Amino acid sequence: SAQKGFMSCEGCYEHNFLLQTVIQAARRSSRQCAIAWLDPINAFGSIPHHHIFATLGEFGMPETFIQILRVLCKDCTTTICATDGETDAIPIRCGVKQGCPLSPIIFNLAMEPLIRAISSGTSGFDLHSKRISVLAYTDALALVADSSENLQGMLVVASRATEWMGLHFNPKKWASLH
Repeated sequence: SAQKGFMSCEGCYEHNFLLQTVIQAARRSSRQCAIAWLDPINAFGSIPHHHIFATLGEFGMPETFIQILRVLCKDCTTTICATDGETDAIPIRCGVKQGCPLSPIIFNLAMEPLIRAISSGTSGFDLHSKRISVLAYTDALALVADSSENLQGMLVVASRATEWMGLHFNPKKWASLH
């Protein structure tokens, strides 16, 4: 699985080991390798509820379950307490609830269309007859390609998919290696 966030395994270590192995394989065989690390801004709080519900439906979640989530999210508000008083109710129309035991699972499922969109193309890096293209560390992503041109194509796909999802990448947390 490309997603290692919230899994009962040492997912970050696995992904880091895989990245190290990709880089070493590229060096040994004199092949190109291009990697980009992306981090969405406030990913947990930014995915619109309508996207979450649609994604759960696409993955075959029972409609009853989705309706229960709709009820739990309906008319949710928050207020901000400051020294000069409390704000009016602020509607919550996106994100997963902090502290809810379902939130990690729902978040991973909501991120899956982004992961699939990026990995659906032909870009990636072939390692021992397996194509490596996206490594997901919960909300942060590492995109792996066999050239900077292919990585650029993956970045375009990622940008379009996140725009559709209502997410935006944080340019201060971007990094790339070629």
